[in-house]
Amino acid sequence: MAIDKSEIKKILIIKISAIGDIVRAFPAVVSVAKMFPDARISFMVSEQYAELVEPCPYISEIIPYKKKRNLEGLPEFLKFAMGIRARGFDMILNLQNTKRYDIIAKLSGAIHTTKIVNLDRPVDGVEGVFKVLATAGIEPKRRHYEFWFTDEDRERASDFLARNGLSESDKIAGVNPGAGWKSKQWPVEKYAELSKRLVEKDGMKVVVFGSAEERSRAERIKLLAGEGVFVNSGESSIREAAFVISKCSAFISNDSGLMHIAAIQDVPTVGIFGSTNPAYHRPCREGNIAIFRAVDCSPCSSPECKLDFEKYYCLTSISVDEVYKAVRSIKR
Repeated sequence: MAIDKSEIKKILIIKISAIGDIVRAFPAVVSVAKMFPDARISFMVSEQYAELVEPCPYISEIIPYKKKRNLEGLPEFLKFAMGIRARGFDMILNLQNTKRYDIIAKLSGAIHTTKIVNLDRPVDGVEGVFKVLATAGIEPKRRHYEFWFTDEDRERASDFLARNGLSESDKIAGVNPGAGWKSKQWPVEKYAELSKRLVEKDGMKVVVFGSAEERSRAERIKLLAGEGVFVNSGESSIREAAFVISKCSAFISNDSGLMHIAAIQDVPTVGIFGSTNPAYHRPCREGNIAIFRAVDCSPCSSPECKLDFEKYYCLTSISVDEVYKAVRSIKR
C-alpha cells in the first residue's frame, strides 16, 4: 500500500530489548523521523532500557513496557492492546519482529504496519531492522548512525575522565570483559594481557567497562595488567559509559550491548565471539572486526558450554596475539 505521508500523524515504534538490539534500531528511528517529519513518534521499550532512548530528539513519547505487568495473561494482554488502540496510531512499526507485538499492531487499528520477517540468510542487526521497515513501504537509501546524550551525561562522563587524568590527547582503548552469558566471555586473563600490551607497546590508556555486577572482572584486569588501566565498570550509567566510549581510539568487547554502542558511534571495534553467530551479531559499520573460532559445536547459542572437556574452547582458543593484531589494524 502506498503511503500518503500527509496522513501519518502518529507513529509507534516497538523495540523492547535488549541493549544491542535497541541501539541497532537507532538508524531506523532516524530514517522514520526524516521520512515523516510532521509525525509524532512514540517508542515502546522495556522500562529497564528506556534510558537509552530518553534523549532522542525524534521521539515524543516513551511507552515503558513490562512483560509481567502488561502481558502476563490474556486479560492483561487485551487491556494493554486496547490501550495502544485507543491512542489512534496511524502506523505501527514492530521492529522487535515477533508475533506478540505483531498481534498488538493488528489489533491497533493502524492502517500501516510492518510484517514479520523471517531472514533466510545471515544479516547484521541494522540491516535486519531495515528489512522489517521495508514491509511497511519504508525503504530509505541512507543509514544515519546516531547515539544521544544529555548535557548531564556529558558532564558526568567528562568528570570520570578528568578524575582519572585522561585527556583528549590520550589514546584510549576501551575494554568490555563482561556479557550476559558465560559462553560469550573471553577470559579475563587474556583481556589483562591485551591491556598490558596496549599500554606498554602502543602507549595507550585502557578503560575497562561493564556493570556493577561485573566490576570484579574489571578489577582483576587492572590488578593483572598494572599501570595505565582504569575501571569504569559500575561507575557510570549506560549513557555516561557510552560517552566515554565515544572518546576511545578502539574498543574491544565480547558480544554485548556495549560493543554495539561503540560501533554505532563509529569507534573502531573488535568483537570477540563464542557461542553466538557473528553473521547476525557482529559490530555494525564497515571496518569493524569480528573474531570467531568456528569449532565443531559453535555457534551453539547456549548461555553455558555443554562440553565435558575443553570447555569454552571457542573462546579460550582465541589468542591475545590475534586480538592485538586486529586492534592495531583499526585503532585510530
